[in-house]
Amino acid sequence: MIEARYEFRGSDGAVGQLVVRGGLWAGDECVFEFTETLRGVSGVVRCDWRKDAPDIEVHVGITDTVDSAALIAQLAELMRPFFAGAFADVSRSELRSLYAGDYHHSQNYANNHPYETAYKKRIVDALLSILGPRKVLDAGCSAGEVVRQLRERGVDAWGFDLCSDLDVIGYPEVRDNLRQGKVTGIPFGPEDGFDTLVALDVFEHIPEADVPAMIDEFARLGVKRVVALIALCEFQCAGHITLRPLHWWDRRFAPRFRRCREGEVMGAMARAFETSVDKYLAVYDLVESELAPASCVAGLAVHPAPR
Repeated sequence: MIEARYEFRGSDGAVGQLVVRGGLWAGDECVFEFTETLRGVSGVVRCDWRKDAPDIEVHVGITDTVDSAALIAQLAELMRPFFAGAFADVSRSELRSLYAGDYHHSQNYANNHPYETAYKKRIVDALLSILGPRKVLDAGCSAGEVVRQLRERGVDAWGFDLCSDLDVIGYPEVRDNLRQGKVTGIPFGPEDGFDTLVALDVFEHIPEADVPAMIDEFARLGVKRVVALIALCEFQCAGHITLRPLHWWDRRFAPRFRRCREGEVMGAMARAFETSVDKYLAVYDLVESELAPASCVAGLAVHPAPR
């Protein structure tokens, strides 16, 4: 469950807080409760990704004031990532500027932060012990923590990231294994022989219109498996512009990839990760033919890393 707090300023200059709690998907709708401490206005926000704006129900407080109008506008903007086409106008240069060096350091991705290192170690441990990849490509690799840990354990691992200053923020020991590139134009090819692509906290950063091209790129690479940690409802995090339920991602990956559901693998993943509803660890297998069954999967909620 998410709890996020924002400053709310009234028309008279008084300052309070807007508190938003929730984040449960029920089908195509994600629901939050909100409370504004300045005037005591509270209610529910319902986000259906098929619509172009949230349904905001005020249960307590006056709704026909200037402050209430400002509150509704602020809530609607916070919920913007949940809606289809909401970021259709975002430019590639805007995306690149968001992920400059300050972003990676502020998120503890590029400064050897102890918790981030330990968190990624848990993920790498699960990858190696449960899925046993031979050659791994880390999409959205940032400074290369996952690449570094995999290579330290003898796995041939590489990474790429949209970040334009990757040669600066990348960890020195793996800098030569990192390339600048985007998921719709991956700077590797099928000749590189990757069997597994890892995308941890990446998909929610991809503009909705680019998702089909991203999945086409995964298929072009010839990877047999995509391991994705997907934020489903973390609207409060920088760069999260595509927040959708897990079944939405399943439909986008089909028919090229299928999220498999093998019980033994799910149990192993459950033991490796604590549960939460904020994001899911999903394993998508390449579908070799229309009738080929998926061989393994996880579809399990996990705790996000601290921001």
